[in-house]
Amino acid sequence: MTPHTLTQTWQALKQTPAHAELWMALLHRYARRALPWHARYAATQAQRCDARLASEAQGLLAQLTPTEPWVGGEQVLLQAAPVWPGLAQATEVLQAWVAVDHGDWLSWLYLARCRELAMHGTDSAATNPALREAVLQALAAEPLLGETGHWLAVWRLRSGNPAGALAALQAVLSQSPQRHGSWLLQAEAHMQLGHTPAAEAAFAKAGESQNPGFLGLLADVLFFNNYWEQALQVREAVVQLQPNDTGARLALGQLQSKVWLSQQAEDNFLRVLALEPHNTQAQVALDDLRNSGVSRPQFDRALAAFEEHGVRNNGVGAARLLMQSLYQDHLSAEFVAQLHRRVGDAMLADFAQTYPHLVQGSQPQSLQLPKPQPVQDHPPVPVLPLAQGGRRLRVGYVSGDLHRQHPVNLFMLPVLQQHDHSRFEIFIYHVGTMHDGYTRQARACADHWREANKLDDLALHAMVQTDQLDVLVDLAGHTATHRLGVFAMRGAPVQMTYLGYPHSTGLRCFDWLIADAVVAPPEHDALFVERVARLPGSVFCWAPVDPDPLQADATQPVQGPLVFGSFNNLLKLSDTTVALWAQVLAAVPDSVLLIKAPVLRDEAVQATTRARFVALGVDPQRLQFRGPTELSEMMQEYHDVHIALDPTPYNGGTTSLQALWMGCPMVTLEGANFVSRMGASFLRAMGHHAWVAQDAQDYVRIATALAQQLRTQVWSRHILRSQMLASPVCDIAAHTRHIEAVYAQAVQEG
Repeated sequence: MTPHTLTQTWQALKQTPAHAELWMALLHRYARRALPWHARYAATQAQRCDARLASEAQGLLAQLTPTEPWVGGEQVLLQAAPVWPGLAQATEVLQAWVAVDHGDWLSWLYLARCRELAMHGTDSAATNPALREAVLQALAAEPLLGETGHWLAVWRLRSGNPAGALAALQAVLSQSPQRHGSWLLQAEAHMQLGHTPAAEAAFAKAGESQNPGFLGLLADVLFFNNYWEQALQVREAVVQLQPNDTGARLALGQLQSKVWLSQQAEDNFLRVLALEPHNTQAQVALDDLRNSGVSRPQFDRALAAFEEHGVRNNGVGAARLLMQSLYQDHLSAEFVAQLHRRVGDAMLADFAQTYPHLVQGSQPQSLQLPKPQPVQDHPPVPVLPLAQGGRRLRVGYVSGDLHRQHPVNLFMLPVLQQHDHSRFEIFIYHVGTMHDGYTRQARACADHWREANKLDDLALHAMVQTDQLDVLVDLAGHTATHRLGVFAMRGAPVQMTYLGYPHSTGLRCFDWLIADAVVAPPEHDALFVERVARLPGSVFCWAPVDPDPLQADATQPVQGPLVFGSFNNLLKLSDTTVALWAQVLAAVPDSVLLIKAPVLRDEAVQATTRARFVALGVDPQRLQFRGPTELSEMMQEYHDVHIALDPTPYNGGTTSLQALWMGCPMVTLEGANFVSRMGASFLRAMGHHAWVAQDAQDYVRIATALAQQLRTQVWSRHILRSQMLASPVCDIAAHTRHIEAVYAQAVQEG
């Protein structure tokens, strides 16, 4: 018999929490009362208890039309501050419901969170009686022991309050030590706070679960936090629990491909296809694996799909197409630029359909292009004005890559550490899934840190608008963690893209792209939809945060085999690059080529790579392959390289600067667009113009001349590092001042 009141239903669920019909009864009542938060929670639980109810539950949810104060969904519960206009109204509605049905657990729970948001920065739970009452009432009414504390921890953690999450979880786990999901939350909170041993212990407790779906989530979180081996073990355990589940095996294969276990990944993709021949996810993953993700036939197929179907999935598929285009050596710079414009326009049109009241073409503002500044050894540091009224300029960065050794983090963290907070108020919108020591360093550099990974574009846009920025800066472009939808909705009066994507975005919602006079000379303006702000020196500034000591210099010229080397991602080894390097080896007979890349841990990949060179006449004995190692160890491996070879058309970025930092001279081919001119930018800023080639013949000539020099003269790695330190490439203070000058100028002219 169905209980007559919400209170009675919740009391019944305390006795039988897996009773699907009771959850459906709640869903119907909440749907009739137009309470979407409540309805979605009840629907989720009903489907967990009985998957056959999914169609009915989703049908009821589809009939709900959120109105004030519920517009924005549960996104508002994940925010750290009350930026939601409907907060006061929602609080009143929830208070009214609990007055009628005093045992309505969900209303007490949501009321507790709303009151927590309302008192942000002004009070604490211990001294706020209204909040304390809501929490106590929710605890008394909860259907499952610990459910209240668990959800409070979820909201606090996702909104950037890991300490508050731990406080909520303490009682939960002492009372319910088998709540594996709560252990996972605790692990994430400890990771954000830098409590690594405690996090690892909590991950281990979470791993005791036997629920395949939860274990899949655990594997994802472990991977995002750089526990790759543990993530693999969990994925393998899921397959053992569900040996005939193609989804579990596909997920294992996808993870194996990410950690460069290519042969094992291929085996799993083939097993999925044997069970489900038309599984498109497995087929795409297999094609990516076999073709390194950027083969010409695969790119041509992706381009044809775009031509036929346009932009799908909010631009993610299109973003992948654009990334692939940067690796293609058969495309002209003009074609790649035009493709970016076409895809960019299609993405904006797609965003406009989703958010018609916010996206209206998003044309750049009418800003004057700054005069190109000459590259100087020590460019003058600009004098910066304050914003109107004497206040600081508000600059926001959107990034999900401030972690580990991600290239964006390596270049951006030193800038954040150098910002002049007397003139600039720095906001960071962290949209990533990982927190480590570098993330915490970045957070310490911000005046305001916004944890925004779980916010959708609409909610993040509302948060950005509430902060009333002067400048909003994208650090991702079309890479995996982008939040381009926020920029499409115009998050700030001035919008820029910097560092994360080595090309024009093609998106007309950006006013500026920050570059330099080498990667984006004035004669290349037609390749960009953005206006180009050209920094003196190089757009990339190398200021390593970790010590990378050099060994003592050799006392004589190179005696044994001369080693050319590349530590670039194998995706960058285009056919043009392989042909160039084969010519270099032919021109320098007493040399070998050392290629180091993560994917080369797999012998099958080694064999494929070796075959590409052998087909061009290279003796396989002259090829050396190395797989991944820890960063500090990898840096020391540069001592095994005499001359670094830069790939084309996608030059090395971080890897090139690492090679130069470790004392290796480098040869680069100056190409026709941003991505193929990065090596030239570094070398010209250092004064080594002679190492920049203009064509293939020039590339081989320079490599041969450097080899001869190292054979006849003693080379000093320490001198090259000193030259680098004395150049604009390493002048992080001046580099940051020039970036700040770009922000100030853009605001003044806007």
